[in-house]
Parts: sequence; C-alpha cells; structure tokens
Amino acid sequence: MRRWGEALVVAFLIVTFVVTTVGIEGRSMEPSLRDGERALVPRYETWAVRLGAHVWRSGDVVYFRAPGDTPRNLLERVLGGPFVIKRIVAVGGQTVALEHGRLLVDGEPSDHVVGDAPFGSFTMAATPVPADHLYVLGDNRTPLASRDSRAFGAVPTDDVAGRAAWVIWPPLRPTPDGGWALNVRRVPRLRRARRRVPVGRRCPSATALAAAV
Repeated sequence: MRRWGEALVVAFLIVTFVVTTVGIEGRSMEPSLRDGERALVPRYETWAVRLGAHVWRSGDVVYFRAPGDTPRNLLERVLGGPFVIKRIVAVGGQTVALEHGRLLVDGEPSDHVVGDAPFGSFTMAATPVPADHLYVLGDNRTPLASRDSRAFGAVPTDDVAGRAAWVIWPPLRPTPDGGWALNVRRVPRLRRARRRVPVGRRCPSATALAAAV
C-alpha cells in the first residue's frame, strides 16, 4: 500500500510540475493538430509564467477554460474543465481585425498562417485586446470550424493551463499511398508579434482534456 501511495504522489508531482498531456477533440486546430491526437504539455513552462520567468507569446498553441463554459461532469469539476485548445494571435495591448478573411494584427497582415485558406469572407472591425488577455483563433479557418475569440472574446491569461509542445500520440499515421509515416512532431509555434504577455498569478489545475470545438 505504501508503494502505491508513493507512486501516486510521484505521478501527481510530475503532472503538476513537470509534464502532462492533453487530448485533442475536433478539427478546429487542423492541420497543426488532428482529432484524436494527444499533445505533450511542459508544465514547468506554466509554473515559470506564474513565477514571472516566462511569458505566453503570440503564436503559442495553448489550452484554457473557455469563458462561459461550465463543467459537464464530475471529472471536469475536479480537474477544472472543460478546456479548449487554440493559437494565440494577439496579446494585451494589440488590436485584431478581419478584412474579407484576412487576419490583421495592429493593422498589419498576420504571419499566423497555416495553409492558404482565408477566414472565408469574414469581416470584423479592429478589436483591442485588453491587458492580461489573449486573442485566440483555431488554425482551421473554414466556416464554423472553430469556436474561438470571435465567439467568446479575449481569454484572461490566468485561464491558460499550458502550451501544447509536441504531438506524441498516435506515433504513426496512415499516408495517402497506404503506408505509414511518423506522427510524432513539434507543434508549430508561428511567430509574429514580439509583445510579451503580462504575468498571471493563479495556478491552473494539474491535468485536463482539451476539446477543440
């Protein structure tokens, strides 16, 4: 019994302070993250942010509690879910706009581009991002593919639970020619803005299931 207790304590410390994983549900982050994959989350980064030694930056893929969402079951109540996973495209103090599908940050075309598809014909007036907040979008820009800051607004930095760094599962994926290819890969961190995010203070829950909706 003592060995089991020690193992549980060690496991808890690892997923809380070192590394954990997050599951991907849905297609809102394609092609960067696919439905059914699992990503590695370096928890030490989250703690470094809380301690002021690191910051969340534009281009990071992060998971967080969507504003207004409520837990759907007991597990989510315990772990702090539900969570979603999106890409940061702007930070506090910047402005975001969409002009006929083109993403503009501070009035300039954004380099946060995955593939060539625009955001359809969507247009949104320049929207300021409040201090201590992040503006997040899904990489899948087809109509209705992603519920993100266009729907629920900017996300408080304190609500970010971690950054998806590597896809680790499944290790292989099928190819169009009927073969298999290595699926383990780094999650792309698309950079544009150099502005840093002010440090939050709260500590998020240890693990969560991210629903990319």
